[in-house]
Amino acid sequence: MLFQESQVFIRRWWPLLLAPAVVIVALVWLVPAKPFHADWTAAIAGVVVALSIGLLLTLRLETRLDAAGAHYRLFPLQPSWRFRPWSDVAQAYVRAYDPLGEYRGWGLKGSRSNRAYNISGDQGLQLVLRNGNRLLLGTQRPAEITQVLTQLGVPDQSTAPVS
Repeated sequence: MLFQESQVFIRRWWPLLLAPAVVIVALVWLVPAKPFHADWTAAIAGVVVALSIGLLLTLRLETRLDAAGAHYRLFPLQPSWRFRPWSDVAQAYVRAYDPLGEYRGWGLKGSRSNRAYNISGDQGLQLVLRNGNRLLLGTQRPAEITQVLTQLGVPDQSTAPVS
């Protein structure tokens, strides 16, 4: 393995965003003299909040680059690794991108022909496949990926991007 990176979705300040939802669910649950269906509403909301928090706490983008190709997964949504051999790659280069503008956010985004796996930041490994499809893997370590691409001799990594 020449390169390995694991990025987590949760940042230190994220609990501040989740706290209001937890407080609202707790208040609905604890308020006395509520109608019968409010108990079920609070229970369902509590389960949804707990599952959402659990997903956000475990969500991570894992990327590995080796002589065979690029391995990646968005765990736990994709428990098994995806793989792109270098022989399928026409171009590979690191680029800046606009997560909201190009892909409408973070996570597993885009279409079948232009897919992005990103967790945070605005740097990614762009793979342009021989069939014309594009795959972007977000990274917090662009310089290291560029160095590994050079070391591997991955095709056309220094040329202008394919449109």
